[in-house]
Amino acid sequence: MTAKRSISVPDDVAEWLDGQPNVSAAITSAVRAQMAGARVDEVLRRAGIEVTEAGKARWRDRLAAPIPDEALAEGQRMLDEAA
Repeated sequence: MTAKRSISVPDDVAEWLDGQPNVSAAITSAVRAQMAGARVDEVLRRAGIEVTEAGKARWRDRLAAPIPDEALAEGQRMLDEAA
């Protein structure tokens, strides 16, 4: 089942959507990603972990750091071993 909605978006988002072959699919994918993030936050809260915007920003900064070559090589070795 599907439902039709009318939304307003900023110009930059509208421009990006205009370039998508299927606007409904693009919006659905983005909203589902947002929903998944909210579910993760809820699971963490239920586990007693307080989720804050400052904490999310710290993790984003950590994850944005380049992965050391040694770690990449070890990860590849583990994948090769598992195959």
